[in-house]
Amino acid sequence: MITIGAVLLIVLIYAIVIARQFFKDTGLSKEVKEKMLAKAFKAAFITVTAGWFFFELFMIMRIDPSFEVYRLVMLILVIISFIVFGLNLKVQNQRPE
Repeated sequence: MITIGAVLLIVLIYAIVIARQFFKDTGLSKEVKEKMLAKAFKAAFITVTAGWFFFELFMIMRIDPSFEVYRLVMLILVIISFIVFGLNLKVQNQRPE
């Protein structure tokens, strides 16, 4: 579990650095930035919604988890959504439309 947390932390820091670079970049026009942000937010929102849905489905089929487990799963979902957001910006920045 510690190795998974360490990998998630490293990828999260990388995604945050990429998002910070994107927001500081002045080479892109405002319209292009808004379009890229909309796509990245959409991907992150879908990630959170799908993760929450599957966790709730798991809770219906299995026993109810403790508050600690629920809190940990929600934290992981938020971290993964930040990662998806940052990596989505990175991919879009490499090949803009």
